[in-house]
Amino acid sequence: MCAAKPSHDLAHLQEQPDAREDVLVVDFDTLAIVEAVVSNVNEWGCCVTSDHVGELYKNIGIRLTGSRKLSKAHVTSVKGKDAAVVFSTGESSVTDKRRERRNDVKIPVKIADLEGITEITGVIVDAAKNGCKVKAEGLTALPEEVLLTMKKFEKPVVAEFAWRNETSAGLRLLWDRTLEETGHAEGAEEAADMADADEPEAETEDA
Repeated sequence: MCAAKPSHDLAHLQEQPDAREDVLVVDFDTLAIVEAVVSNVNEWGCCVTSDHVGELYKNIGIRLTGSRKLSKAHVTSVKGKDAAVVFSTGESSVTDKRRERRNDVKIPVKIADLEGITEITGVIVDAAKNGCKVKAEGLTALPEEVLLTMKKFEKPVVAEFAWRNETSAGLRLLWDRTLEETGHAEGAEEAADMADADEPEAETEDA
């Protein structure tokens, strides 16, 4: 069997523990661009070091100086100035899931962990069938999976963070999890309701 072609543009740095190279890192979810250094490159991933590594979330592209392409990767963890990164092996764009109709809305929402121990209030400002953007304070204190509670929905909606910072976040709506775990049979209809919602009573202004 022939060896698989590397899925990234950093093969020349593989298996060289001391090798380091300057790169630009693009976050596909937030469109942040971060200057960084890659090291500890192997077939599966690498370490990305930057003073601004906290601006990176899940789906990123790594560009070497002088290169005309991005190597797609996923951030798996962040500690201090270092991010552990796994190279993407899929052929489809990591942004494909976001190519759907989105609508500007103002929907008051409560965001809590699945146990209901930590809860914050915010506003959904951008909604679509499979995701939404929220503005709130303290979003980084919540776990990856959360419950969204909205006045017009009878049951909370399970969601997971695609990206986030202290004041805003992108969330994927897990309608299958909602149907399975809460017994709510209106998931698809609620998705459409959220995307088309108009809540004039919400006075919160977009940042």
